[in-house]
Order: sequence, then C-alpha cells, then structure tokens
Amino acid sequence: MIRIVIADDHPEIRSAWSMFLRSHANIIVVGECTNGQEVIDKVRESQPDIVLMDINMKPISGIEATRKLTDEHPDVKVIGVSFHTSPVYIRKMLDAGARGYVFKYAVVEDLLNAIEEVYKGNIFLGKDVKPGN
Repeated sequence: MIRIVIADDHPEIRSAWSMFLRSHANIIVVGECTNGQEVIDKVRESQPDIVLMDINMKPISGIEATRKLTDEHPDVKVIGVSFHTSPVYIRKMLDAGARGYVFKYAVVEDLLNAIEEVYKGNIFLGKDVKPGN
C-alpha cells in the first residue's frame, strides 16, 4: 500500500486527486494539506511514502517545503505537481529534492506512473517536462 499526502492550496484539486487516487487499490491517501507548513506537520504525523506537492502555496512554498521534507525525512519522496511549465520551476523542485514532476494538465496521464516509479526509487518526469540545465 502506497501512503500519500496531497498538498495543494485549492480544495477542488485536493478533492479531485483524492477521489482519483482512492479508486486505486494499492494507494491510500493519508492526508490533505493546504500549505507548505501544514504538509511538513502532516508528514511528521502520518509518515507517508509520497507527497504530491504544489509549488505555489503560502506561507511556505512547495519548493521550500520540499527542501525541508527531504532534509528531515529522506525516505519520503516528493512529486511536484504544478501548472508551472518553465524549466526554472522544474529545476528548483528537483534541486530541492523532488523525485518527480508532473504538469497539472497531464495528471490523468502521468500521475499514477509518477507515483509507481517514484515509489520504486526512480525519478519520473511527466510528458513534456523539460527540467533545463
């Protein structure tokens, strides 16, 4: 069973991802968070395998939260999930410790593959994701 925390500041997105993921027998959603600080606290409490992390959250961004999580909880793997297609944002997430990156517009096509690959210890970049240098 893959334990997942969803971190996004939009309740509709969290709800949609949660419903989508709960329909898969090998995935359990153990938490939903609205900001970077909340996800840091939730990871300490729920010990997930994977965090699905939006970038644009306040007061702590997804990039900063990813850096803190990967420092404090190296076994927890982060997948960036964002509308940001710029290689600058992708590179920042990967440099912060994310093990994957998926565009929000491609979640249906890429999210399950990302979860499976990252859970196995691999890096996953969704279709069209180009991290730059």
